[in-house]
Amino acid sequence: MDRPLPRRRHPDPHVLLFDLSSGSEYAAAARALGLGATLTTLYLQFEKEAESALGLPEGAHSYAILPIGYPMGRFGPVRRVALADVVYEDRWRQPYRD
Repeated sequence: MDRPLPRRRHPDPHVLLFDLSSGSEYAAAARALGLGATLTTLYLQFEKEAESALGLPEGAHSYAILPIGYPMGRFGPVRRVALADVVYEDRWRQPYRD
């Protein structure tokens, strides 16, 4: 579907920031338990259907969800790359010095 995503603002601008930042903590905790998790807003293309399926009351809205479950396929240890390979300092292509 090519419907545009809805744009809404919460009356308190800090609510969204707080909720999204806590999502990474839940994802890390899920990972430690062998579960997969990802913060997503893609379901907003079907906002009314999703809110109905979640049983949200009239006037309550979600801004993102964090599906958690047992992953399919490969789900081994996380491979970390060197920070200097993915981060630049001060400007593009200027190597990061740790």
